[in-house]
Formats: sequence, C-alpha cells, structure tokens
Amino acid sequence: MSTNSAPAARDGRSAPAQVVAPLPFIYAAHEHVEPAFDVSATLGAAGVQVGIFDVPAYGFLRGINLVIEASGGTLGPGVFSADAPFNVIEEVTLLDVNGAPIVGPLTGFQLYLANLFGGYAFKSDPTLLPNYATGIAFAFQLRIPVEISHHDGMGSLANQNAAASYKVRVRMAPSTTVFSTPPTTPPAVRFRGFLEAWSQPQATDLAGRVQETVPPRHGTTQFWSVQTYASVAGARNYLVSRVGNLIRNHILVVRDGTGARVANGSLPDPIELRWDARQLLLEPRTMRQARTSETLAGTPTIPNGVLLYGWDRTALGHNGDGSPALWLPTVQATRLEYVATNWPAGSLEILTNDVAPVEIDPASRYVETSSTGYTPAGG
Repeated sequence: MSTNSAPAARDGRSAPAQVVAPLPFIYAAHEHVEPAFDVSATLGAAGVQVGIFDVPAYGFLRGINLVIEASGGTLGPGVFSADAPFNVIEEVTLLDVNGAPIVGPLTGFQLYLANLFGGYAFKSDPTLLPNYATGIAFAFQLRIPVEISHHDGMGSLANQNAAASYKVRVRMAPSTTVFSTPPTTPPAVRFRGFLEAWSQPQATDLAGRVQETVPPRHGTTQFWSVQTYASVAGARNYLVSRVGNLIRNHILVVRDGTGARVANGSLPDPIELRWDARQLLLEPRTMRQARTSETLAGTPTIPNGVLLYGWDRTALGHNGDGSPALWLPTVQATRLEYVATNWPAGSLEILTNDVAPVEIDPASRYVETSSTGYTPAGG
C-alpha cells in the first residue's frame, strides 16, 4: 500500500486530504532596515527643499524612519517656538509610485502627533526615546508610517520595482519658525531616512511547508492627511471632508490667532461628534483627554491644544496594533462633523488617518446600511 494514499472512510471511500494552513506572513518574512538618504542643511531665513528621495526597492514597505540631528550653532538668546524641535520639518510627504500622497503633506509637528497617537510602536511618544534632545543640538526620530498592524504586517506595501519607486519629499522650515527669538548662530541639521521593510518570503520554507508570501489583505493602504479651517469664536460645525474609507484616527489641533496652540482650558468643551444623523460622542474635554491617556504606554507628553479621537485599540485597550473592528466606516456621502458652542478664534487642524481596505467585492466598498453600518472583518 502506498504511504501517500488517503485514509479510508468507514463507507470505504477515501477521506479528504487534510488541509494545512500556510505559515503566516510574519513567520516567513524577516525585518529589514537600510539607509534611504542622508542630507544636511543649515537653518536660515528661508525654508530649504532638502530633497525628493527615492525609497530603495526591497520586499514590502513598512515605513520610513526619519532621524533628525542638529549640530553646531550657538543658542545665545535664542528661544524655541512651542512646536519645536519637530517643526524644523516644514513639510514631509510620502508619495506612492504614481506620485499620489500616502502620508502628507504634513508639518513635522503633525507627523509627531501621528507618531504619538498612531499606535505604531509600544512606546509611541518620540520625546521618550533615548535619542531625543532639545536645545541648540536638538535631535529626534519620527516614523513615516505605512504598516498599520505590526503584529501581522497588514498595510505593508509591495516595494520591489526600482523603476517605479516610492518617494519621500522633505522641506526644512526657516529659522523663524523653529525659534521665536533667533539664536546667535543657527545649527546645521542632518536629515537621514531609513527604509523599514519586510523581506519577500519564498512560497515554501526549507522544510517544504507552504508560506504566505504577502501581508494580510495585501493592498490595504492607510493615509494621513490634514484639513485646516479658519476658526470663528463661538458655535460652529466643522465638516470632515476626508471620508469614503475607514477612519482609524482623528487628531484635532486648536490654535489661537497667532498660530500658537491654545491652553487646554481654552479648548471647546464639550465637543460633539456627529456621524450622519447619529450622535456618536458628546463628552467633556477632560473625559476625552483621560480616554487618550488610558490607551498610551508609559507617561507620554500630551501637548496642549490637542485632542485624539482614535478607533484602533487592542483587546487590552492599548492604542494601535488592534483589528479593524472599531474603525469608523464612512462612505462618500457621509456627513462627519465636530460640533461645539465655544470654539476659540484662530484655526482648527483635523488630521485624518483613514484606511482604504481591499475587499472581496470592490463594488460593495461604499455600501452601508442605515441601521447598523458596515462592520469590517476582524484582524
């Protein structure tokens, strides 16, 4: 008798062969890091286009890690602005292979908020990292995120064609943005970018076991964008125009007429979030800030004038690296708005982190019932 024959069932027929699930993608792939660019420029009276850099082609793109370091210069009477040192980046954008933005354009401070609240690391506060430094020799590290869930690689994008590369665009701000009082001598600033990727797995491992060769739901893509509104004091509804995908995070930044972030006591209170005809949230500022603190590891610094509305948490309530189950579904016609009666005069920035999923039936992507709404499959 052949050793490969299927076992016989009780009725004499062969039983079906056992189906073995392939090894998950992150079991088969390996983490990879390599330099992408390294450029220095001196802070001056005008902004500087640091460069538009090709992302090296390798495996599946997880993100670009930016390492920013200042050297030289003399602080003297210089005083940093409230958003420094992150606002040394006037603009950062990650462009896909067709030139469309995936992340950005964002300021360095907005990218800092995306790192702080986006849930892309267990210790997500960039100010708690060992290489963070303030003063004239400031230093910090920020990630331009592509991967959504680091526990399974979801959101990582194929990056294997050097002839059609992703690109990173970086512009340095003028010294008057970074310093409210100019330093005696401005420093030089070094901008380094590092590709973070997964390797491309083989179809089988050395033992002959089948492996997944792409991340889960490959093609699912997250975006970070920002809308800025001129804010009029008093009652007002602010409509979020970035709809049509699954909303993972909203970050609100409230600024006064000078462009400075307002003190927490000047934030509108309470704030209501409306989703079409539904009132999703109506809560005081302190409750929203407490909810945010409950989800973050360590003792993070939550900046004044900033509020997180997040829908990505683990089963333990930690921020980020959860499943799509809590993401807020929207369609092109969704009316999503933040409402309060006591907005301060100045401006409001709404950072939107939304996810375009890959569906089995693309035609039903924008279909949502009015009773319960579309609920995505768990991660």
